[in-house]
Amino acid sequence: MYILSAGSQKDHNPQFEIFNGEQTSHSEVPARIDTIEKALRREKFQIDKTFSPVPKSLLLKTHKVDYVKFISQASRELKNNESLYPSIFNMGRGQGVTNSMTKMGNFSSDMYTPILPSTYKSAFESASIAYSAAQKLQQGKIQKGYTLCRPPGHHATSSLMGGYCYFNNTAIAANYLSSYGKVAVLDVDLHHGNGTQEIFYQRKDVLTVSIHADPRFKFPYYTGFVNETGEGLGKGFNVNYPLAEKTGDKKYQATLEKALLVIKKYRPTYLVVALGLDTFIEDPIGFFSLTTEYYQKMAETIAHLQVPILIVQEGGYNTEKLGNNAVSFIKGMIS
Repeated sequence: MYILSAGSQKDHNPQFEIFNGEQTSHSEVPARIDTIEKALRREKFQIDKTFSPVPKSLLLKTHKVDYVKFISQASRELKNNESLYPSIFNMGRGQGVTNSMTKMGNFSSDMYTPILPSTYKSAFESASIAYSAAQKLQQGKIQKGYTLCRPPGHHATSSLMGGYCYFNNTAIAANYLSSYGKVAVLDVDLHHGNGTQEIFYQRKDVLTVSIHADPRFKFPYYTGFVNETGEGLGKGFNVNYPLAEKTGDKKYQATLEKALLVIKKYRPTYLVVALGLDTFIEDPIGFFSLTTEYYQKMAETIAHLQVPILIVQEGGYNTEKLGNNAVSFIKGMIS
């Protein structure tokens, strides 16, 4: 199993988020990467730290130019220890925007996803390792790869940050691979990958399939319903499986097998797995009841598709157990 990580993505370290009007500790912390890397090394897995920067053309194929420019400029203008949160959100007119405080309302969907001086560099590196591993996959240098992307990406739309996400690493990898064949994205994060869905919603060359918590009760709330099946050329190429609270190993496995039948019928050249480990029973912001042992079976089931697979790390916030869960999944992928 080829594993790729980076260093600067740990620099992004928000101190708090605003949830339901209250300031709380931020869940998306550098320790997420540290605990996974430590567990991988304990199991004697090698971690590559060499990567190529994601081409601007690919970044702008996934995200709108004004959005990318804003993240870059806002990060650059902030001083050390400063952070930028939206105070107001764009209501659709977009006039009278004169400073970063109001501009952020054009490009943000929540108050969980601040910009820090390190944000652009960290998010760019996160996207770059997803791209670099996808490149190796396409070139046939690897058959399976795992990227420790942080910050995560699947909630980032073409023009909005949110859900701790800035650049959509999963979508960037899928966009790159789509130039060389059909791509299926399987999102197994607890939360619906609204950004990935939005980016590919009108395309048929990238099938998006997501298994996630019922959005009536969990973020991102406004997307992830079964009637969201794509538009235009993409009609029928977006599939959602929302599941109830306390979904356990058995129910999840049955749903995963249904999802994989859809993917198998599509006959993709490549599979990109958006791996969220926040489905774990002890995750602090969780909703499901999956066990550490089950992640190995989940991966074994996915690997039966027998196509080149790129795994992109998304959520997972129990920093004590996160490494064990990642190792369980990777062991299943190579068994």
